[in-house]
Amino acid sequence: MAQNRLVLENVTKIFGGLTAVDSVSFTVEEGHIYGIIGPNGAGKTTVFNCITGIYKPERGTITWRDEDITGFSPNRVVGCGIVRTFQTIRLFGQMSVAENVMSGRHYKSRQGWWNGIVHTPGSARDEKANWLKTWEYMEFLGLTQFAAAQANSLPYGIQRRVEMARALAVEPSLLILDEPAAGLNDRETMDLADTIRKIRDRGITVLLIEHDMDMVMSLTDYITVINFGKKIAEGTPGQVQANPEVIEAYLGSEDDEE
Repeated sequence: MAQNRLVLENVTKIFGGLTAVDSVSFTVEEGHIYGIIGPNGAGKTTVFNCITGIYKPERGTITWRDEDITGFSPNRVVGCGIVRTFQTIRLFGQMSVAENVMSGRHYKSRQGWWNGIVHTPGSARDEKANWLKTWEYMEFLGLTQFAAAQANSLPYGIQRRVEMARALAVEPSLLILDEPAAGLNDRETMDLADTIRKIRDRGITVLLIEHDMDMVMSLTDYITVINFGKKIAEGTPGQVQANPEVIEAYLGSEDDEE
């Protein structure tokens, strides 16, 4: 039976006089692909920023594996096994694909700063193990042919895959994806959905924000809908699609048209 892994309870984030996230609660079950949807400016990314330690909520709690991680710094969140990508690609553009993915192994490395000066047999073994893991994730995402290519010389869709490979190189238990299909064409979006399923099949729970509704409805197990910072609905894709509040949030009401 699936166990509760990530639990948000009444999470609230305020910027000046604006309440960007207002008492949002939801639970992400282990082994699921969980979607967060809502119109632009609804507060979805702010929720992600609270989970990953970029923002500290004014109220509410965020629990991961029964540990309260509310207000943890981003590096502590990563140490708990939670890794994310961002709306805009954030690669080291002048570095190769392999070097970018390898940078995700930094958190797993057992080397100290002194190993940059004194190369011990232990540090050599550690570096070899990290390169083998790097190659594993490049193979998983079909990137080995681009290993030596400079990251910013590659098409947008491939750069997205590099970013995901780097995140996977940290070996997360929970992978958070912020609009992973943004800028992709239909073929790339279908391939991405297949990749996310394969990630889930490796035992990694996935939490994502996405505006491509066809992808969300075909991919996710459960969805939370946010509008104006508040949760307005949650359920299976079928339940969410039929919810009148969700339809109004996306399409507007007859009163709005008048």
